[in-house]
Amino acid sequence: MVWTIIGDGESMIRRLFLGMASATLLFALTSVARADAVGVITSNFNGTAIGAGSTVWVNSHMKVSGLSATAPTVINITNVTIAFGGHTYTMPDATITFSQTASSSSTSFDTANNRWITTVPMSLKDKLLFLSGYGWTVPAPGLPKKIANVTWSGEFLTNNPNYELDWKWAAAVYTMFSSDPNALQVKPAEGSFAAPFNNTDKPGTPEAFKTKVIKGATGNGGTDYVGGYSSSVRVETDEFCPIEEEQ
Repeated sequence: MVWTIIGDGESMIRRLFLGMASATLLFALTSVARADAVGVITSNFNGTAIGAGSTVWVNSHMKVSGLSATAPTVINITNVTIAFGGHTYTMPDATITFSQTASSSSTSFDTANNRWITTVPMSLKDKLLFLSGYGWTVPAPGLPKKIANVTWSGEFLTNNPNYELDWKWAAAVYTMFSSDPNALQVKPAEGSFAAPFNNTDKPGTPEAFKTKVIKGATGNGGTDYVGGYSSSVRVETDEFCPIEEEQ
């Protein structure tokens, strides 16, 4: 390939290489920012084997700090997976909206887009919130006890990266469950609200089926409706990716 330099050749070449270097640096910084927005947490299941036909309710939760009381904020988690035993399972995405106009919290499931939709009033901005969940039916012959290195990951995006987010996950076992996420009546947020959430259950509790919980995964059964939490991981403020505006 022959390059023809017109005018001040040395100046042109210098500008060319500076431009290439700047573009390379910008690409590198952009790649790091997007990679750092991925949250990964690895934990273990407990010493109880899980029978075939049971449902493992894997669920995640988050808490934000430093959120503005006036700026509208939306948090998305996408590309969500959970991996264990040599298999990777795709989890539903989620959208959490902190609303200045909502008077109560709510969670519903958008079946068409495979996405949890949670809305919370600004009064709950510092509370623990439901993030995403999935009821996985255990195939035969069941799962052994003490499954190690169960890894949940997802990419966090927001339109208002001026705060910090801590998230974690848990998993409980149920003898009966519903394949319709909207029939679970998932509790959206920490605190006591109107029925069926007028209790002290943790966010992520499937209120319609909580009497069917048993020991297994990270849970102890009884009133442990979501399971024991993994370690908590912080997604730093400047690691969020902006949500692109729809055209």
